[in-house]
Amino acid sequence: MRKITKLMLTLALLVAGVGVANAGKLYADLSKLGNGPVSTWDGATNTITWTATSNNMISNFDFPAGDYSAYSTISITVSNLTNAAGVRLQIKANGQEKLVVLNGNGSFTKNLIDDFGFTAADLANVEWIRALGSAWQNGESHTINAENPASAVINDVYLFQPTRTQDVVLSKLPASSEKTTWDASTGTFAWTGQSWNSMEIFGSGNYSSFTTLNLVTAAGTADHFRIIMKFTNGAGQVTINPVTAGTTSITLTDYTTVENLANVETIRLSGANDVTGNVTVSSIYLEGPVVNYIKDTTVKELPVGVTDINGITGTGAAWGITYPLTVGDATQFGGDIDRDTQSADISTYDYLLFVVSDASADAKTYLRVFVSTEQSENNDPRVILYPHPIEDYTSVSDWTAETTITGNGIYVVKITDYPLLRGIKNKGYWQGSAGSIKISMAYVGSGSPVEPAENIVRVGEEALTDPHATCFDVTNLEGSGITFNATNPNALFIAKTGELTNTNNVIINRTCENLVLTDGFAFKAPADFTATTASYTTTINADAGAGTLCLPFEATIPAGVTAYTLTYAGGDKATATAVETTIPANTPVLLNGSGETTFTGSGAVDAEATNTEGNMTGVFASATVPTGSYVLQNGDDGVGFYNVTTNDITISPFRAYLTASGALVHNLTVDYQNGEETGIEEMRNGENEKMRSEIFDLSGRRVVKAQKGIYIVNGKKIVK
Repeated sequence: MRKITKLMLTLALLVAGVGVANAGKLYADLSKLGNGPVSTWDGATNTITWTATSNNMISNFDFPAGDYSAYSTISITVSNLTNAAGVRLQIKANGQEKLVVLNGNGSFTKNLIDDFGFTAADLANVEWIRALGSAWQNGESHTINAENPASAVINDVYLFQPTRTQDVVLSKLPASSEKTTWDASTGTFAWTGQSWNSMEIFGSGNYSSFTTLNLVTAAGTADHFRIIMKFTNGAGQVTINPVTAGTTSITLTDYTTVENLANVETIRLSGANDVTGNVTVSSIYLEGPVVNYIKDTTVKELPVGVTDINGITGTGAAWGITYPLTVGDATQFGGDIDRDTQSADISTYDYLLFVVSDASADAKTYLRVFVSTEQSENNDPRVILYPHPIEDYTSVSDWTAETTITGNGIYVVKITDYPLLRGIKNKGYWQGSAGSIKISMAYVGSGSPVEPAENIVRVGEEALTDPHATCFDVTNLEGSGITFNATNPNALFIAKTGELTNTNNVIINRTCENLVLTDGFAFKAPADFTATTASYTTTINADAGAGTLCLPFEATIPAGVTAYTLTYAGGDKATATAVETTIPANTPVLLNGSGETTFTGSGAVDAEATNTEGNMTGVFASATVPTGSYVLQNGDDGVGFYNVTTNDITISPFRAYLTASGALVHNLTVDYQNGEETGIEEMRNGENEKMRSEIFDLSGRRVVKAQKGIYIVNGKKIVK
């Protein structure tokens, strides 16, 4: 059993003083500092002395080179300044050296991004952090040399990681629960039995953004207790035992997964399971890094073949739309409608589509689209078109007739005859407009108008906790170093360089450096991109020895696993053909193996792949299997492809089903062309037909009847 204790911070600082983290603080060990070119460090008094106005650093603080993007600030205390106006702090990150000046005595806290000018990407590659002396400030004439040195005392240097906390309100705990009692006046938690002796301290919810559970307790008649966590996603419960009385910090992911923490049923304070007794509780709280949620940035999942109007080009075009775009009184976007030199080329498109949301109750928007047939310096060629509901697209004969938008929906303008888009503008209130609408998406396309394939999802706590949300577009985000924790671990984040501290599943300029897919959760690529590295872990059922798989990236076949594509021509068997070395992207296969297996790879991810090969179809989200198809099961008739006769059979993400049009049998077996059978048992017409052939076990002994296990029948391995 694991014993969990943590020394008080003050004691830890006295003992070590280095790398001590508490409430998000990482302290430097000042005793390890040394002299610089023209500076000296006195470790007994923590004094820096310098004899020149440049090159006057001491040795680097003992923050090792690495990723410090989770830290927002650095703090330092300066006192006893002599012959100088202050000291300086300098950081080298991502090849850049930047410093700030600290004038006067006092405690200084400097933001690593705002004050130093780094980005989160820079801070992921910090090389060193150090302190320097400084020249005389404020323009005064002063000499600092060996005869006239400057000095200062430096204390308490630490990096700070902002945290969020959620406290247990001890006064509101129940007086009794199961075999426990709680005395709020003395803070005494007591238990009278060694089982079923717990009380709830945190209720159901998503706790995935918290990293530690912190407790301040003291021994009573017992010196240890337990913590119990239960989950709603089928993961059961976790018991942390024993927890020793004292100041304790429990790293939650040492005992469970982030996925489970997103699905907590209850976290309970429990008595020990080997003694009865009591402990005193002073404080219990969850702690984790600050997570910034952006609530008004939308997911843009564009249909295939269309172009966001931010992406069209032309002479002087300046669209710069940040979705959702609020359109109110006389809003104008997309260039100057009075200057034809600021037009965009729409000659290859047939329609311009707007997705309108959040229309106010009094909305009356004259959304006017200014187009022209030729390039000119005057206004004469321009034409004003008005959007109509998409369902009216084929019936509208005059797109110049004035119309208004009064509610949410999808609106479209036919632009076939106009090669230049000048701009888009709403009338002012003096011309009859009222209220406002929001444009959640705007794009141009060819042919008939195509609606967005998916609903627009806002990036906020509600969307992030939706296990079905598959993509978040945060390219319009202002700021950097922001972290998103999504309940769906396969969710993608489309971002700009430096915006996010997330390292997995972030797409920048159509490239995802590290695509990590988790079994059981939905995946959907909003557009084609390239994965520099990719991985997926699954468990192949050991009893069956087989499974199906379909991945969006090209994957190497791991050792101990064989993959096959399947085709069906007729009869009662599908034909298996072994795949060599790698499984192509979007290719459903039958697997032979056992236990937890990780597939790794890289390459192009196709947003519109069909996921079909031979007679198999793969899925990237839970899907209902069409009736008449076949799914791999370890059923009453053994391991094989069972016929689907109802419309309530579903398969999980990254699995596949088999189609066999014209099959006359209820269930199908597999014929392995290369002789490497997985042991899928033969089935006839859904019946468990007795084997009439001679049966041998793996040692060569003949058996009368096959029990559970692996046997040789007609020279082939089968699993019973």
